[in-house]
Amino acid sequence: MLLSSLVGKFMFQKVEILDWKTKQQLCFLEKVEPHATISDIRLMFHKLYPQWYPARQSIRLDPKGKSLRDEESLQLLPVGTTATFYFKDLGPQIGWTMVFLIEYTGPLFIYFVFYFRMPFIYGLDDRFTSSRHPVVNLACICHSFHYIKRLIETIFVHRFSHGTMPLRSIVKTRKKMIVSQRGLHAELDMKPET
Repeated sequence: MLLSSLVGKFMFQKVEILDWKTKQQLCFLEKVEPHATISDIRLMFHKLYPQWYPARQSIRLDPKGKSLRDEESLQLLPVGTTATFYFKDLGPQIGWTMVFLIEYTGPLFIYFVFYFRMPFIYGLDDRFTSSRHPVVNLACICHSFHYIKRLIETIFVHRFSHGTMPLRSIVKTRKKMIVSQRGLHAELDMKPET
């Protein structure tokens, strides 16, 4: 009887999860199997806090340390019978496939807005409504082919090792793409004066 109770105590570990900034305890998980992975702990934490889905969680051994990988096992980490982890909210996440679809659709759409010389951009000036130079047409075909090919590759070919990225990062990336598209179009659309 005594032997079985001792074995029972060592079969499970306890996991304490603290907020990385305030060091306030968010949860205490009892009876966690030693071979449980960080992914398993994230799922247990998600059951207690549904607003923080696993891709949004950063679980660390040290408040300012690196995030632990999903496949790391509890028994192989330098923790005692009660493991203390620190949680950081990574914010809303977006899948990498969606990121690349957005990033490749944006330049395609923006280029077409300038290519078709929308009056709200160029005004009603006759120089901008007359026929385009053949090089401008060729540039539009090449540009469109390039981004359509990338969209198809993203959907059917690419596999991403990390599932998500922070949603706020896509806004920064989009701003950079818009600025570079405006510069590219201005260079290609210049006609020599006759």
